[in-house]
Amino acid sequence: MHIERILASTAAGPLLGGLSWRPPSGGQHSMRKLHEARNLAVDATHYTLFTAGHTDVYGLFQPRASEESVRLPKGVLSAAHCFAGRVGNQAPNGALILSVSSDGARRDGQVYVVVLEDGIPAVDSLTTEMEARNALGSEDRPIWSDAPDLYPNCEVVGFDWLADGVGKGARVAPIPMNPWPLVTMALLAAIGCAAWFSVRESRRAEAFREQARAVAAADPVPKYLAALEMQSATMSADRSDLLAIVERMFDDPVRVPGWRMKSRVCSAGARRCESVWLRQGGTYDELVSARGQETLQWVGHDGNPVPALDSARTVSDIAIRRSPLRGATHRLPTFKQAIDEGGSLFQVWKTADLSIDLQPPRLWPRVDAVPAQFDHPRAILSGAITLSDVPGPFILEALRAAPEWISWETVSADIGDGDAAGRLRFKATGNYYVSSR
Repeated sequence: MHIERILASTAAGPLLGGLSWRPPSGGQHSMRKLHEARNLAVDATHYTLFTAGHTDVYGLFQPRASEESVRLPKGVLSAAHCFAGRVGNQAPNGALILSVSSDGARRDGQVYVVVLEDGIPAVDSLTTEMEARNALGSEDRPIWSDAPDLYPNCEVVGFDWLADGVGKGARVAPIPMNPWPLVTMALLAAIGCAAWFSVRESRRAEAFREQARAVAAADPVPKYLAALEMQSATMSADRSDLLAIVERMFDDPVRVPGWRMKSRVCSAGARRCESVWLRQGGTYDELVSARGQETLQWVGHDGNPVPALDSARTVSDIAIRRSPLRGATHRLPTFKQAIDEGGSLFQVWKTADLSIDLQPPRLWPRVDAVPAQFDHPRAILSGAITLSDVPGPFILEALRAAPEWISWETVSADIGDGDAAGRLRFKATGNYYVSSR
């Protein structure tokens, strides 16, 4: 009987494949952590330790049923350890595929495959050619092989190259006996009640640690801060861009041959303006001719594909930049501070017969894993603000004078009959942002 996973004999020693690679808990090697890793593979008898950068990983040898009574040869080397040591720094995602010579205990066509991930063996197996190709995955990897006809871009190597120049660190050594179970049994026999209490307290401590790990995994703080970092970059529409678009509304004709504009809505979020037109004897062709820069859309009734022939919609794209809210790079005011700052302006607007509506602030941005009552020094609250019944050119003054913690998102105009200024009634909607504390 022999060990099937002995791949080849080299001047440095026999090469062994098919190890199970496991990182120690906490990332660094110690005898305790070696035994912890062994506990996950209770039948492991030998190990090798590989270090990549600041990361340790164990390669564990687990004898198969046919190998339990067979000893590993003296000085046996881990083939995956040798490969990772040779190429792990220059090709952390490299792969090794070598054909294994047939003998009485092996089937023809077996190959040995090692696949590295971040310089650490992730696959270490004696398998078939097809399974070896599957192990490579879809990632483009540099390959070392003795089959250039199958892998044209590979580095041609063999088992002797693999073992050339390796040190003792690649050797597979017996896992030292763990003395603590014997000590524990002696203590249990000598001081049974005290040992039982110790085990109970140890289990409680482990349960507490597990609970602490679960609490850390459910911690909403990193989830919220990540969402805040991502969305704050585009939280605000550039006010100067929006003002320029609104100013152009006053220069835009509301009457064209055969049509009269009824309303216009410009949205910073959608980056477009929509105008609704009422027909006054005109045709679609006349409207398209007059609004050549805009796209014509039919206006239909709900659920009815037939267009309403006496109305139409034209759409044009607009360019509005988005950026962090001005002042958000420093500290935003709390809701109370914001009202203290902007309350007098809002009262002036109401005195001028404008309608202003502020919705209560809520956590922003909303993240599924973060409760609505979440509180943090960097947390931001947001609420909707609507300013309506704004006459004519006063909309520009209102948009311009609004506090910096307001981002206007939509401006709409209803166009009635009468003079140019008197027939325009504007409405602006947006969001305000304040600090939670």
